[in-house]
Parts: sequence; C-alpha cells; structure tokens
Amino acid sequence: MTESTRDQLRRLSVLIAIALVDMIGFAIIFPILPFYVLDLKATPIMVGVLTAAFSAAQILSAPIWGRVSDRYGRRPALLIGLVASAIAYVVFGLAVSVWLLLLSRLIQGAGGGTTGVAQAYITDSVEPGSRARALGWLSAATSAGVMIGPVLGSVAAHWGRGAPGFLAAALCLLNALFAWRWLPESRVPHE
Repeated sequence: MTESTRDQLRRLSVLIAIALVDMIGFAIIFPILPFYVLDLKATPIMVGVLTAAFSAAQILSAPIWGRVSDRYGRRPALLIGLVASAIAYVVFGLAVSVWLLLLSRLIQGAGGGTTGVAQAYITDSVEPGSRARALGWLSAATSAGVMIGPVLGSVAAHWGRGAPGFLAAALCLLNALFAWRWLPESRVPHE
C-alpha cells in the first residue's frame, strides 16, 4: 500500500467517522425528545416543532456551509460544524425549558448541515474511479449512525436526564479532535 493510498484511507476513515458520529448524535436525541418535551409541559404540537427544527436548520444551513467551505476550506467548515453540534448537545443536556430545547435543535441542525461539505471533501480528494465507493461508505456510515444512536440514547437516558445530550456532545468533541488531528484540508480556498 502506497503512502498516498494510506493518506487517502485515513482521510476517508475520518470522514466516515464524522458522518457516523453526526448521525449518532442526531439519533441519540431523536427518540427521547418527545419525552423531554412533554416532561417540560409542552404541547404535542411543540414535539413536532422541535422534531422538525433540526431538519429545517439543516436544510437552511447546508448552502451556507457549502459557500463557507468553498471560500475557507472543507476542514474548517467540518470542524466548526462538529464543535457547534457539541455545544448544542450540551445545551440539550442542560435544557430546562422548551425554548432551550428549540435553540439546541436549531444549532444541532445547523451544525449537521455539513453533510454536503463531507461529500465535497470526498470529491476533492478521491480519484474519480473510487468516488462512488467512497460516497457509498459515507452514506453507509450515516445509516449506521441512525441505527446506533437510538440505542445509545436510550441507554444514556438511564444515567440521567442530561446524559444523552452530554454523550452526544462528547462524541462530537472526540470526533472534532480526530478531524483536527488527521483531516488535512482537501482544497485550496478561494481568495
């Protein structure tokens, strides 16, 4: 295996971990969110609003993240998204009101809007003949995160009300550290 191939595998592994942890964090919170909202005496409609807030923020932030990553680089956009998600999960863990949960969900979604950035990173750094396979691995990691997250969230909920949020935050921070250490910039930013 050549040094170039090892570097490419290392970068792809970090991107897969980013996609996996991003969706694990989302899925840790998703199944317990209705219980938290109702525990805070919110209306059932607020359950729907809080559930949709993540995706709404993700949809709105994805084009912004694309522009940011085109201008300043893929790596900074991914790192900022991971740290923003970690902060949002801490807010979730500490939330004592529906409005804090809403803020948390909006920031989580905005931080999770970097999925396209991870895909662009692959486009930048993987040769055309291997791109479809690399994007497939990224998609598989996302699906695995959606599968693993609810189990982790349910287990963490037994450790205390804030534990699922704190677990998701810790995973995001750990992921950000790995990305900071082993994920170089994939392209030269525009001046």
